[in-house]
Amino acid sequence: MLYSSSSANAASHAGQLHYWPCELLHAFTLEMAARGICVHEAMMLGDADYARQKLSEACALQDPTVDRLVLKMSDYF
Repeated sequence: MLYSSSSANAASHAGQLHYWPCELLHAFTLEMAARGICVHEAMMLGDADYARQKLSEACALQDPTVDRLVLKMSDYF
């Protein structure tokens, strides 16, 4: 998984999980849907394994638009 230090404050503090901004998650699900891949937003928020799987699928697409979203989302994981 890709990680960026640009938004270190957006990630976790003292081990607490922080959810992705709604706009970011929604953009990700729309971009994935446009490529024929269904993403369940509630599962992305509630199941870390599911989220990792979908982010891995997104990376495998090697699409610049999706890659930028995955990079931003990785800051929150």
